[in-house]
Amino acid sequence: NVSVHTTNPELRVKMMGNRFAGDKLKYIRRLAENGISLNCQIVCCPDLNDGEELRRTLRDLGELMPNISSLAVVPVGVTKFRENLFPLKTFDKDRAGETIDIIEEFQNEFLEKYGTRAVFPSDEFFLTAERELPEMDYYEDFPQFENGVGMLRSLIDEFENALEGAEYDGGERHITVATGYCPYPVIKGLCEKAENKFSGLKIDVMPIRNDFFGNTITVTGLITATDLISQLKGRDNGTELLISQSMLMQNSDIFLDDKTVSDVENALDIKIKTTQNDGYDLLDAILGI
Repeated sequence: NVSVHTTNPELRVKMMGNRFAGDKLKYIRRLAENGISLNCQIVCCPDLNDGEELRRTLRDLGELMPNISSLAVVPVGVTKFRENLFPLKTFDKDRAGETIDIIEEFQNEFLEKYGTRAVFPSDEFFLTAERELPEMDYYEDFPQFENGVGMLRSLIDEFENALEGAEYDGGERHITVATGYCPYPVIKGLCEKAENKFSGLKIDVMPIRNDFFGNTITVTGLITATDLISQLKGRDNGTELLISQSMLMQNSDIFLDDKTVSDVENALDIKIKTTQNDGYDLLDAILGI
């Protein structure tokens, strides 16, 4: 697994802040030429390694196919803690769309030459560009799932499959689902489908503004207990609050601001249920199963 970002040696030195960063690119070629399969990642930054620089990187890595097994392109995340740091920009709708278009140019080329799309934009690009998420087969065998590539499509399809065969006789049930602003439209849409199928079910989907790290951070996984408490306190959240396991540190009940699930439960006087990035698990939690 290799973080590439750019195959332009001078630009890589600038981006990494390391005068040797350009030289390290030779190791990628050495690994690939010796038959070692690589999963690569590009953290894409507007006006730095997007546009023509992204085309250059994809073109260079394409020369190492088929030993470049997969490549994820993800947008840079910019927090509010940037004093005296490089003035990074975030993606807007148009730039996100342009990036998807560039990636799909190379997908078509790689699919024809090697039988695989190989390079994939993360879900966040589609949401920012306000484009429909691709269908399941677009993601092939989901080689970059952990980088947020295809997570939402998988969640949607699993949830809809689970909903089709689900039964509910739990009577009146009111819960709240907390999510980031980026996936909010998707989560809201799924919850509305559950409400439409089962009378008595009321689901408040609450997009949580990230005041802790900065409002430009819109993913669910970086929501803190502090923001959950400040934005949900004083409202009727029902009998249970559903949060994604991605908000917590691995194998723990601790948020990124060092508060625990119990801290939030006590502050909001509500039971919290954590859910996996799995549509079946989400529906079970919604129905109280």
